[in-house]
Amino acid sequence: MEKQEIKQEKMSADVLIIGGGIAGLTAAISVKEENPDISVLVVEKQTSGYSGKANKGGGVLQYFDLEKTTPEMFNEYHANAVGGYLANQNLLKKYVAMNNELLDKMESWGVNIPKKRIPTGPMTYMIGVDLDLTLKMRATATKLGVKFIDKTTISDLLTRDGQIAGAVGYSIIDGTFYVFEGKSVILCTGSQNYRVAPMWSNGRGDGIAAAYRAGAQMRNPEFGNFAQLYRVHSNRECVFGENVMYDAYGENITKNFRRFPEADISSSAVAEWYNTMASGRGPVYLHPMESETTKNDTMMFYIWDRPYGLPFWKIDFEKGSSVDGFEGDEKWEVEPGFVGEQSPVKVDEQMATTIPGMYAAGDVCYDGSCAPGAVPAPPGRNRGSGILNAVFAGVVSGQQAAAYAADHAQQPIDDAQVAQLKEDAFAPLFREEGVRAKEVIDKIQQLVCPVENSVYMSQHRLDVCLRKLAQIKPMVAQLKAEDFHDLLSCHEAEAMVLSAEMQFKGASMRKESRGWFLREDYPQMDNENWLKWIVCENDNGAMKFSTEDVPIETYQVQPPRFH
Repeated sequence: MEKQEIKQEKMSADVLIIGGGIAGLTAAISVKEENPDISVLVVEKQTSGYSGKANKGGGVLQYFDLEKTTPEMFNEYHANAVGGYLANQNLLKKYVAMNNELLDKMESWGVNIPKKRIPTGPMTYMIGVDLDLTLKMRATATKLGVKFIDKTTISDLLTRDGQIAGAVGYSIIDGTFYVFEGKSVILCTGSQNYRVAPMWSNGRGDGIAAAYRAGAQMRNPEFGNFAQLYRVHSNRECVFGENVMYDAYGENITKNFRRFPEADISSSAVAEWYNTMASGRGPVYLHPMESETTKNDTMMFYIWDRPYGLPFWKIDFEKGSSVDGFEGDEKWEVEPGFVGEQSPVKVDEQMATTIPGMYAAGDVCYDGSCAPGAVPAPPGRNRGSGILNAVFAGVVSGQQAAAYAADHAQQPIDDAQVAQLKEDAFAPLFREEGVRAKEVIDKIQQLVCPVENSVYMSQHRLDVCLRKLAQIKPMVAQLKAEDFHDLLSCHEAEAMVLSAEMQFKGASMRKESRGWFLREDYPQMDNENWLKWIVCENDNGAMKFSTEDVPIETYQVQPPRFH
């Protein structure tokens, strides 16, 4: 595109919320419930109410029966069986304690919360909500006076003297460049999923990259490596399929990696698939009729009354079934599919980032909060925790951001910073020749998707990935866009390169196996040296890593050597 004058506008709000998925909607409502006089603006690169992941999956919420399960009981189970002692146990217990309150809040915001619950694991249940939940929450937010601007992406954050001042971005429709002022900012842009799996593909890491460039610290970036079993023919995910895995000779291989039912799929199940295939005993099949958790493929359609999502689920099921069928004795061939779920923006127990005045909520900071421990989150090996954690963090961040905005003046906007960020944002659009975003994205996917690179890791394979990544990084400066939608893809491609670098370098640094994190060359948990969180930050353009000791002595549950 020929260089042209770009229209520029300024918008202001007391609280600026970036991202209009369920975390952003929750945060917006919470700000207004905390202080109705505070102005709130939600900026969404697609359309709030339809955007995000909460309305694209199974619509399940995690539920705790708090009359039978205390936060302390679940925390003890989680530390030993899921999070590998790396969770912020205080934050995890707070999440459990607020569970019923969060469900009540959602119901008051117009979401239908069914009473029927299904057990999903020790001490946990799930409840299914309809996929119009975010539409209903947007309607509630609008009634409270929240303002929305859709089809506008945030390209960078604005700071002044180390404090948040707002953000800049542009319309993906006509290119209008916006300068957004905000006394406080809540980042709700989702996780990094590298545009691989359909349900998760809208998590593209652009908010993570913007926070990193602005100087916010990241934490636990190495845990962005979730994978799920998928049917080979239809690419439909097989939740709980790890319970019934068999090799080509009819040998049950589930028993090779676990002795009893677990909370959710583990990285050991993915490694078992890899080792089975590598030893020539593949393909790997599921025998779904052998388990109550897998034999009824349509149970989720009808157990709850969900008329909005039902047509979508039925069409998806019918299309998948037309190519899946059963192979011989009722079995499906499966393979692991990479999802990602890197959620590393570092926040404290009040959802405050390391930039004063900026908060975060939802999938952008789930692992950065340390609440889930050594697991990719969501789902954090806890089905239904993704939506509920987004609501939890949205409530907390909204309350805190409201208080901050009430007590602080707007930081002055640095016009020179705005001018530079505007030039950076539109550079791919006015480049005469260069590299298309799809080419960079394809190369990153080829690195992160193989499970032997991202889930079942070794130093040799990580080093190979980092060498290949070093060849991809220079392509970022050559990205070329044809229009404003393509410009967004260029920025998303840049974010994927950054996330992959954080993931592979963090994984190389952590020389142990813990929780979901699995190294073939370091198979044991190392509590002497690695009860630590890995922190990553932008140090004048260089990616700097450090560690932060887990304050394990202050927590309710410690690993054996601390008893």
